[in-house]
Amino acid sequence: MRVDPPGQWFESMLAAIALATGLGFGARIGGVGGALVGGAMGAGAAFFLRRNRRHKQARRREIVSKPFPESWESFLRKHYSLYARLPAEIRHRFETDVAFFIAEQRITGIGTEASEELKLLVAASAVTLSVGWPDYEWDQLAEVLLYPDNFDRDYQFGRGELAGMAHPWGTLILSAPSLLKSFEIPDDGYHVGLHEFAHLLDREGVHFDGTPPGLDSERTEQWTVLQQKEMNLLRDGRSVLDPYGAENCSEFLAVAVEGFFERSADLERHHPELYQLLSWYFALDPASWER
Repeated sequence: MRVDPPGQWFESMLAAIALATGLGFGARIGGVGGALVGGAMGAGAAFFLRRNRRHKQARRREIVSKPFPESWESFLRKHYSLYARLPAEIRHRFETDVAFFIAEQRITGIGTEASEELKLLVAASAVTLSVGWPDYEWDQLAEVLLYPDNFDRDYQFGRGELAGMAHPWGTLILSAPSLLKSFEIPDDGYHVGLHEFAHLLDREGVHFDGTPPGLDSERTEQWTVLQQKEMNLLRDGRSVLDPYGAENCSEFLAVAVEGFFERSADLERHHPELYQLLSWYFALDPASWER
């Protein structure tokens, strides 16, 4: 994430559309007087968009003007082994993005407290995926809900096997105990935070299709062929990835992301083509951090 968020032209376009829409709609229903009222409403919407952008810029400048909190650094070093292995340049970006994420994203506890430590783990999960992309903003994320236990499909606590869920409209649900456990065991290829944020990354419109977004046609074809090959290896028990990745294409992507960050060296050694494609995609080489 950048101090000055990308997309200023897009927000300017939205502001212009809001103003034009207000003028046009007002004129249609109320003539000149309606146009004036509609124009005023459109101008208000445009002002609101621009003010929000300036507020975000000011907040981010304030964040980067201060050092990363020592308590946060100490907590992450203790609980996130990947953070401790990050090269210095990437770690600096990681810390900045974590601070931005916590300041800007809604993380709410449902039946449990959304403590500072849990917010750090949520932010670290997301930023692990996006730290290689300086312009990425997680705009599709509406809110993260933290539950006190695993849950079922009716969202009842303690009665199901779901540790997390990503909804197409942008809400992400995480079981707080499962999130904590994911960080406590760093190399088992299971991490509910990485898994669910990978699903959210995969969101295309209102569904998940299992293809990393932003690939050109050649890379998409390469991914599709490789995905089917790797899913067959999973079904045959010849993969270092979690068998759950064989469920469907969307689950394979999420499981592959978990393996890429949690079992980097194993993935590079036993599934080099998959590792290389994911390394190119995320602009990161976590296996080299282990070496």
